Amino acid sequence: MSDTGEAIPQRRGLTRLTLNTFANLTLGLGLQVAAGIAVGRLLGPAAKGQIAYAGYIVALALTAGEGVRAAVAYFMGPRALPRTSVWATALRLIAGLGLAGTALALAFAATDRAHAIAYLAAAIVIPFALYLQVINIVYQLSHRVERINLQNTLTIGGGASAAILIAVVAFHAGVPAVLGIWAASYLLGALWSRTALRGMLGGRPRFDNPQLLRGAATFGGKAALAAVVAFLALRVDVFIVAAMLAPALLGIYTLALSSGELIWLASRSLTWSATGTIATLESEREAAELTAKIVRGTLYAGIAVAIPLFIFAPWAIVAVYGERFAASGPILRVVLPGLVLYGADGVLSFYLSARSGKPGTLLMLESISFALCATLTLAGVLRYGAIGAAAANTATYALAIMLKAAFFSRQSGISPMALLLPRAGDLPGFLRPGRASISTTSAS
Repeated sequence: MSDTGEAIPQRRGLTRLTLNTFANLTLGLGLQVAAGIAVGRLLGPAAKGQIAYAGYIVALALTAGEGVRAAVAYFMGPRALPRTSVWATALRLIAGLGLAGTALALAFAATDRAHAIAYLAAAIVIPFALYLQVINIVYQLSHRVERINLQNTLTIGGGASAAILIAVVAFHAGVPAVLGIWAASYLLGALWSRTALRGMLGGRPRFDNPQLLRGAATFGGKAALAAVVAFLALRVDVFIVAAMLAPALLGIYTLALSSGELIWLASRSLTWSATGTIATLESEREAAELTAKIVRGTLYAGIAVAIPLFIFAPWAIVAVYGERFAASGPILRVVLPGLVLYGADGVLSFYLSARSGKPGTLLMLESISFALCATLTLAGVLRYGAIGAAAANTATYALAIMLKAAFFSRQSGISPMALLLPRAGDLPGFLRPGRASISTTSAS
């Protein structure tokens, strides 16, 4: 039993959770790629760019929710405060952020006519997406990763993509219908995720701790600012390309990015599966060692996927999407090295912010990365176009990871080389869950 009175499900091995997450992500991504192909071939690069742009708008809004998510992880995890009180506080913060995000999206829709439909769709999605983002961490802290994986796959993941694929191919749906399906999937996901909430909290939300609201708002504000700056450092190239280059080039550029980000499947699976354990382990050393193990796994998995992508992806893009997207291939090759390194960003950022309780440090590191990325991207686009933006991304990703790795080593006492050099237990832990898998209750 937990301190809230709920029954804690048996903790699964990290290998099992990672494979489950990987399978769900792969299924969702496969359907997303199929839907993207249909949109690209039947509706064209400009339509694909609009739909992708709506996704990036919501992703930017979710950076604010990342602050609430980090606060929930910190106060439910290392601080072990009553979950009912923490969640009540989170609900108030989500409500405020949702209203603000929707209002801003509507304001931009009124002023940016070229992307008005993308902003309108984002205005609908933002509140539900924020709720889903924050409630996910409660599932992770409660060791119910497999359940939330299934729910997300059937709604905002594979479910939405399958519906879009059918709508475009069978019913010749346009951009408004595609964005409508996308928005509906977030509503369904939010409603479904709520069904198991009371059991994980141990009761109804209790609005009984005003001091916690102030503490969570301060902590979450710093973490949110760090996430906003991190997103801008990661995606400022997309907004610059959208502002400075033709709409078709935006579709070509975002296709290159989404193709390259296939290498993040393994890193996201590992990080997602281990997040709850990193937050709840009693030993700081064990939490740091598990974080280092995830970093090593993400880097080597990324390299293994990047090599065939570098060789075959440009040809595959033309074969699947057509000659209109041929320019995506060279862009992809330029950005791949940075994507490999950046696969480790999620777990390092989570450790520095939610586990160590130092979102201010993370904000400083992200600010440095953003300043560099914005400067390099502007210069690169002016001189080299989309290829210049890709080169700026790679440089920024590399710097961001080096800075975070240095601060992680300083905070945890684990040497930088321990983040790079594989250990004897790593590979068996990933491949043999019945024998040497990484336990979610131990970093060993």
